[in-house]
Amino acid sequence: MTVQILKATIAHARGIARVYVDAWRATYAGLLPARALTGMSHDRQTVEWAHQIRHKGLHCPILVAFDDRAGVVGMTSFGKSRIEDRPASAPFLAGNPDFGSGEIFTLYVHPDHQDRGIGRRLMGAAFAGLRERGLSKAYVWVLDSNPARYFYERMGGRYIADRDEELWGVPVSQAAYGWPDLVAAQSRLGLVRQSRIG
Repeated sequence: MTVQILKATIAHARGIARVYVDAWRATYAGLLPARALTGMSHDRQTVEWAHQIRHKGLHCPILVAFDDRAGVVGMTSFGKSRIEDRPASAPFLAGNPDFGSGEIFTLYVHPDHQDRGIGRRLMGAAFAGLRERGLSKAYVWVLDSNPARYFYERMGGRYIADRDEELWGVPVSQAAYGWPDLVAAQSRLGLVRQSRIG
């Protein structure tokens, strides 16, 4: 399987929706209400991601991991950190919260294509995209129950904050992982030369 990291287009919206919905269902079965997971719709998510690509892609870039045979097998979105609703990240932002920090909003790999280095490549491309926007550090929020939190630890992220939030009427705990130096993060992961977007 040869995977390219590409800037998302409208043509990728259905593939992104499939990755997003299937990853949520596989990861959170038994952890979040079944009605919420079964109620997720590929069609509705296709419309939502097409809207995101069309109207928010400039400020919130979306990248896909694309295989010629399987189509979209992973995706990520990122941008300047959402300071106003992320107060728990304030200590990490150290003194100047309005400059220099990025956030990885989403990063999903389809369950059938995990453990193949795709998430690592998407992470490297997101780091590169944040650096291109003049951002020097980044963080991501992840549900405590999501095994991906250990992926972020393996990617060099350090635990920086936690919070509780209600999703579908269920209180859930979340943790934030941060990378204080994106140049060092890319170098540490050996992703500097692999971060070009096709």
